[in-house]
Amino acid sequence: MRRNAAAMHAGERLLAAKERVLSLWEQRLRQEVPAAGGEPRAILVDTLPAVLDQLAEAFAPDNPRMTATHGTSVAGEHGGERVRLTHFDMKDLIAEYKILRNVLFDVLEEQQPLTAAERGTLNASIDASIMEACSGYAVVQMTFRDQFFALVAHDLRNPLGVAHAIANLILRKPSAEEVPTWASRIADNVKRADRMVQDLLDAMRIQTGARPTLDLQECDLVALVRDTLEQLQAEYGERFSLVAAERVLGYMAPDALRRAVENLVSNAVKHGDPVRPITVTVDQTHGRALVRVHNYGDHIPVEQQENIFRAFQRLTDGTRSKGWGLGLAQVRTVAEAHGGSVGVDSLPERGTTFVIDIPCDARPFQSKPVIPSP
Repeated sequence: MRRNAAAMHAGERLLAAKERVLSLWEQRLRQEVPAAGGEPRAILVDTLPAVLDQLAEAFAPDNPRMTATHGTSVAGEHGGERVRLTHFDMKDLIAEYKILRNVLFDVLEEQQPLTAAERGTLNASIDASIMEACSGYAVVQMTFRDQFFALVAHDLRNPLGVAHAIANLILRKPSAEEVPTWASRIADNVKRADRMVQDLLDAMRIQTGARPTLDLQECDLVALVRDTLEQLQAEYGERFSLVAAERVLGYMAPDALRRAVENLVSNAVKHGDPVRPITVTVDQTHGRALVRVHNYGDHIPVEQQENIFRAFQRLTDGTRSKGWGLGLAQVRTVAEAHGGSVGVDSLPERGTTFVIDIPCDARPFQSKPVIPSP
């Protein structure tokens, strides 16, 4: 025989209304926390059903569990998963628990008010969940940061180590015929290390929402891209095909755009089919300049196409695991600072094309506000 809701204690009412609590919480979370808007339901809900079960136990008069977090690490794991699987910051994490508190009070007090003890258990459970979730979030974030800086140090050692070894070779054989070639290799590796440092600095600016300083000059985008590809050929070989109009003139930032093109082309080399050409197209239309970089190879799933433009983000399918996740973030920052955008078109049958689309004259857009990357 089904018991009347008014005769149930809070734990029983919670279990009976569990799915409704989850639905109301999800609805409010998507409305109030922008970072939750695009996340799948399974990722949002995460460990919440277990938390509700444990809260129901804590409500039960004879259960040894004192709060929803008593004797369990579920809240801490939830905080860690928010770092690993979403774009929530810590404020979003705290907000979701505040929303959960409000939903629980609304639902559990529909038929009868909670007792003072039950209210105390609910508040203590949410407060403890927030603390443990934030702790888990911070631990995983610090772990990621430590791993990132270890990766930075490792990657920087490669070009610097090569340059150091070749410099020692020149010291031992200063009269060798190969000295000019060796010196060129030193310069190439120092440039590579410098690009890494510049990408890191750009990413730090992106995270704070600072607008990059653009040195706008009248320039020819075709000549800039052609020169960039010629330099990259020294590193990657004859892999590039340039398709371009005779000239694309405008007021742009040559150095910033050169690095953006370097990042897109390096990305295509790293992830593209190693035996098929990489095509770079430069043209203009309706006062806008476009640079397209196309490669064949593994495509980028639609659900991950936005993520790759965020600093420190990389694809999670195992095919694009190298690097710091900074290059494409730099490309987006440069494009947006010019008043434009960068997009990606990727299908298994057609390959992947990144497109920088900017006004030919970027001067009017330098006073526009900048929006920090998520």
